Amino acid sequence: MLKEEQVKMIADTLLPGFLPKDSAEAELSFHFTVPPNQSFKVWYGRNNKNTWDFKKFEQVQV
Repeated sequence: MLKEEQVKMIADTLLPGFLPKDSAEAELSFHFTVPPNQSFKVWYGRNNKNTWDFKKFEQVQV
């Protein structure tokens, strides 16, 4: 399993593709897969500076 820092780095790279169009949204989550077979769900929250902070992740069984 990847370490949290590795998951965060990948998720941060993918984040721009998942940003909500509604600027009032304060939370978001998405799934991604790292080949060959590791899938993760990550959560982000919008902070008071209007940027997104990585909150947590979990490995998802496929």
